[in-house]
Amino acid sequence: MSSPAVVFVYSPLLVAQTVAGIAVPFATGHFIDALVGGISPVGPFVVLAALLLIRAVLTPCLQRFVLSRARNIELKLQDRVLDAVMGFSPSELFPLANGELVAKLTRDAYAVGGFVSGLYPRLLVAVVTMFAAGSALHSRSPALGFSFMAFIPLAIALFFPFARRFAENSHSVRKRSDGSFAALFDFFHSLPFLRTLAADRRFSDPPREALGALKNGNCAMDRLTVTFGALLGLILVIGEIAVLGIAGTFAEKGIIPVGDVVVYQLLFLAAMQSVQGIVSLLPETASLREGIDSLDEILSHPAPRRGGEKVGAVETIEFRNVTFAYPGAEGAPVVKDFSATFCSGRIYALVGANGTGKTTLLKLATAALEPQEGEIRINGVPIKLLDESSFRRSIGIVFQDSLLVTGTIRDNITLRDPAFMDDDVEAAAKQSGFDAVVERLPYGLDTRLGLRGQSLSGGEMQRLAIARALVRNPSMLVLDEVTNHLDVEARASFGKLLHCLAPGRIVLLVSHDDAIIDLCDEKIFCQIPENVSYIRA
Repeated sequence: MSSPAVVFVYSPLLVAQTVAGIAVPFATGHFIDALVGGISPVGPFVVLAALLLIRAVLTPCLQRFVLSRARNIELKLQDRVLDAVMGFSPSELFPLANGELVAKLTRDAYAVGGFVSGLYPRLLVAVVTMFAAGSALHSRSPALGFSFMAFIPLAIALFFPFARRFAENSHSVRKRSDGSFAALFDFFHSLPFLRTLAADRRFSDPPREALGALKNGNCAMDRLTVTFGALLGLILVIGEIAVLGIAGTFAEKGIIPVGDVVVYQLLFLAAMQSVQGIVSLLPETASLREGIDSLDEILSHPAPRRGGEKVGAVETIEFRNVTFAYPGAEGAPVVKDFSATFCSGRIYALVGANGTGKTTLLKLATAALEPQEGEIRINGVPIKLLDESSFRRSIGIVFQDSLLVTGTIRDNITLRDPAFMDDDVEAAAKQSGFDAVVERLPYGLDTRLGLRGQSLSGGEMQRLAIARALVRNPSMLVLDEVTNHLDVEARASFGKLLHCLAPGRIVLLVSHDDAIIDLCDEKIFCQIPENVSYIRA
């Protein structure tokens, strides 16, 4: 259902349902007058019953109509957020809290969809009811009409003192909700390991504290909402008493029929409830605004840089006075004023103690991080001017922690790229030594892995990651501590493989394995940046 359908189909039907509801008090009054006056009540009863049935039939139809639209809006909004997140560079994705991203995709998108399914219908009904009931009251009794009109400014005046407080509370609740999502994601991610060491309870404090803070924020919002609702309710009761008093006096003096007392009361009640309904939307509109602001943090992100320079084979990587520091540690760069040129056909080993920037250099070379100073060139072209997709397709990467995706072994090797044929996958598995693992699995390459590859050992996951890098036939191969989880035999095999990989490729390697380092053509010794950080050998 499209947005025009909401305006041109749903809205008129909702107005018709509302007008039928406004007509019910009149039909009720006629029915009572017929009973009191000794007139046949059949006609008024049929009209009253018809109005009630129309309202009852339209209600579920309209609800289904608008709920369907709301779900479509939620899904489209979630698709937009996913597309926006996928436009982030790797360096922009690293600091994002997964829990907060999930909150934006669920909680905040749901809040916007809720406007269509809840707030919009209530707002439209309230406005129509207020004007229809007010007009009907005024036509029957100008005095009661003016009484009703006098209460509207009171209700609106009550709105303003609470508006800012609702906005502030909604912002506080949203931030605390983000914190609780992030804390829970982090905790549950590490929970299996923590349970293994019976240390889980010691790490449950942060999520508990985050949930407690969220509860306190929600309680503050609850107190504000209750106070606001009580004041509105008091205005409503005072108005109802006034209408009953005036209508009762008119009926006692014979100015109006007895049935009109019910008509006036129901009309005034409907009109005042509509005013109350509009004003009571304040807490929910504050939450809606906060949800929109939250989503805008992702959707307003600048469009990703799109270089147009296509990349074939990567033949040279040139670092020119590159400096990089992680967020929050700008005064202590991990890489400082680094310059080097890496050429195809050679194997380069980055050597040094932990914390000297070896892995950071690999991430800079693959554009997973962007330097704060200096420039990186691929085949003489600044990396920021390259076509991102073609550059990344020319890279094979194996980092220390082998990331496995949900799906089969084939999915993990090909990353679901249909361009890779069975022969390509089998050849990559054989080169990496993973073919022996595939042979013993029940469904071979189509065997589904457990969550995060828990059905494989560390060494098996590492071999699978190597196969994933090799199947792409990359012209640039990045290897970060790939032998850490391999046994002695597998390390020896990898050493032989390393020399087979070098021709036609740039191989950048980080390792603490002297046997592997000795096989490299060139070594770059990394030190903690002070003045001179890198020494070639």
